[in-house]
Amino acid sequence: MLRGRIVAVNGVAAEDLKASCTGEANLTPPGRVAAMEQRLKAALQALDVVQPALDRFYGSLSDEQKARFNRLPRQG
Repeated sequence: MLRGRIVAVNGVAAEDLKASCTGEANLTPPGRVAAMEQRLKAALQALDVVQPALDRFYGSLSDEQKARFNRLPRQG
């Protein structure tokens, strides 16, 4: 159940991030900075959505599961 919640909020966060990327060609330096600021704000909002669900999921794991989860390779 908690895993499903994480999947759902990740989907919402991904859609929000995708929507923040307008695809407009901001050719001026101020336009590029404004677009970057918009994307950063969207990323922070996505973290605000995902973090509580991830905290609940992680808190529900046993110590052994937490150890295995912590050993998963990081992506990025």
